[in-house]
Amino acid sequence: MTQPPNQYPPQYGPPWGQPYPGMPPTPPKKKSPAIFIVLGLVVLLAAAGVLGTGLVWPGWMKSHPAVAVDQSSPENTAKAVEDALNQRDVDQFVNVLTCRDGRNKAEGKDISQAEEILYRDIEPLNPKSKKADVQPTFKVDEVRKIKPSDPIYNDGNKDATVAIMSVDFPKDSGLSKQRGVLAMFEEDNKYVVCEMGFVPVADSQEPPPDPDPNSATGRMQAFAKAVNDKDIASARKYMCSTARAVNTWAEKAIAAGGKLRLHDKVQTTKANDGGQVRMWYTLNGTETKAGGFLQKESDGWCLFSFNNDAK
Repeated sequence: MTQPPNQYPPQYGPPWGQPYPGMPPTPPKKKSPAIFIVLGLVVLLAAAGVLGTGLVWPGWMKSHPAVAVDQSSPENTAKAVEDALNQRDVDQFVNVLTCRDGRNKAEGKDISQAEEILYRDIEPLNPKSKKADVQPTFKVDEVRKIKPSDPIYNDGNKDATVAIMSVDFPKDSGLSKQRGVLAMFEEDNKYVVCEMGFVPVADSQEPPPDPDPNSATGRMQAFAKAVNDKDIASARKYMCSTARAVNTWAEKAIAAGGKLRLHDKVQTTKANDGGQVRMWYTLNGTETKAGGFLQKESDGWCLFSFNNDAK
């Protein structure tokens, strides 16, 4: 079948010093990449000129002396990042916890590349922001190997360990919860952050259960659940009558212990007679793209073709 077009979350900006869409070369094991790579909503603050040349640090944010921390493991570094950002100690984060390239000046600015990303992605950390008095709370949710579905994933960091970090804001701040992905590499015998980005939670999570079980999204969520529950009989309820290849794939996935999760809501055509589903398929700890096409039969939406990139 024809693989559905790749519409997974794109990089939100080019690597520093390289034209889009080039990426840095794959780093040697336990070495930091040559360039501090960014992820973020580039157009929001860059277009407004908020981070223009001549930005001056307020003294209270620069008053913290560097603190020695345990950086012997990704877990320890992630905890140190959480502590530094919760204390609004950006100086500690930049000069101790990021790689050398992250400490370099951002092009045309008087701040480091790491600061530029923080100010762009986390508005209250920008000293020029109207919300500079808002106190965000950073929390490391997990430390794990990077997955292809992580927004900053690329061929150069496919072996990286990442910290998944949530950022909560006070309810009256008008800001929505965010999710960060920080990739860590070993540099000078210490783990440091070399790639990172924060995006709204709504842009980084699978859709919630559809309240209409008969919608295209609801039926595909039910199909994924059936495969995950190893229930081939239930999975067949959501396959089209002629979809023998889908049935074969589902049987093999169940036998291998594969898991499915919906990437986003099913997209249907204006005529409402076709649709496209995008999922992630996990097998033996490896997550790969999966997708297929839907059509309508007498009993509702059904999957008539499906495949994944797993070998």
